[in-house]
Amino acid sequence: MNLSRPVRRFLPLILIALGILGFILLMITRPEQPPREVGERSWRVDVQQVELQTLSPQLTLYGHVTSPRAASLRAAVEADVDQVPAEEGRRVKAGDTLVELDTRELDLLVDQRQADLDELRAQLRAQERSHVRDQEALEREQTLLQLAQRALERAQNLERRNVGSPTAVDDARRALEQQALALANRRLAVDDFETQREQIQARVHRAEALLEQAQLDLERSHITAPFDARISQVQVAPGDRVRVGDALVALYDLEALEVRAPIPATYMPRVRAALDEQSTPEATGHVDGLEVPLTLTRLAGESPTGGAGVEGIFRVDSRAREIPLGRFMTVRVSLPKQTDVIALPFEALYGLDRIYRLEEGRMRRIGVERLGEWTAPSGDEQVLVTSPELSSGDRIIVTRLPNAMDGLRVSPEGE
Repeated sequence: MNLSRPVRRFLPLILIALGILGFILLMITRPEQPPREVGERSWRVDVQQVELQTLSPQLTLYGHVTSPRAASLRAAVEADVDQVPAEEGRRVKAGDTLVELDTRELDLLVDQRQADLDELRAQLRAQERSHVRDQEALEREQTLLQLAQRALERAQNLERRNVGSPTAVDDARRALEQQALALANRRLAVDDFETQREQIQARVHRAEALLEQAQLDLERSHITAPFDARISQVQVAPGDRVRVGDALVALYDLEALEVRAPIPATYMPRVRAALDEQSTPEATGHVDGLEVPLTLTRLAGESPTGGAGVEGIFRVDSRAREIPLGRFMTVRVSLPKQTDVIALPFEALYGLDRIYRLEEGRMRRIGVERLGEWTAPSGDEQVLVTSPELSSGDRIIVTRLPNAMDGLRVSPEGE
């Protein structure tokens, strides 16, 4: 069939248009399929029935061993170290020798101070003897002055009667003046005695103080334990040269061990209430496989910088004496009993303050207050919570779900 030239030109476009119309017609006339219904997924969970109990919450804290009677003994004098009987880790009794310093230099200093004191005391005795002589001479000078005065009066009487000469009067007056000057000098020497004596006595007191200081330094060359203790550090060895203030030995009192452990702010009200009621919470420390009896006696006076809690200070039972200072310790504290408490597995708690209750096949969020931990009779560790929204018989979801949310459909195992 012969087609005209214009028809042949538009034939491809006509065929495409017919194809499109055919596709549209097939889409319009195809049979409709009913939509598939997607069922809501239900998550399998374990549940636990609520049982309100009266239990004693427990806290797990982490602290370190300290002692308020930890002493760092330092050198009080400059000397060479002679002997070091102290050994790290060894127990010592009060008065036991820890370090002995070379005393030769100190002995020489004591001898020098003693000689200075003896010299000043000799000066004081010599001055006192001189004072006695001056007092005796003062009495004689006064007698001579009286004699000179009478000699002047006789010379003047003789001159008035024209028996004596003016020269004799002048000589007598000169002798009187000389004797008066001698008496004044002698009296001045007697009066100055007290001032000079006070000065020498002050020097004597200073020399006595220097001697006592030298003797004290000599005693301090023998370093002993100030109380029954255990040695934690020995920082010198024989032959060392120590100066004033250099550390020698560190030790701590075995009868005054304490454990300092931070208590979170969440539990502080109950801990303070227990201390205010004179109900000192008991605790147990765990270190190196040992159980150490502890007692919470007080709280620290200040909170660590940037911390929300306060350190609790636990007294260590006096029988536990083998714990090194600074040792890390896990502390389990028992608080006073609480009523209407619920014990749950840790998997049931989300965050710090929420659990989920099973209601009509769905999860319902419940806000709770965490009280602490508890060891069940089976030995399992559980968390203790309380909430006014819970009552006996409620079913709590105890399976950890990563997508847990309010309203999520769940189904208990075995149902």
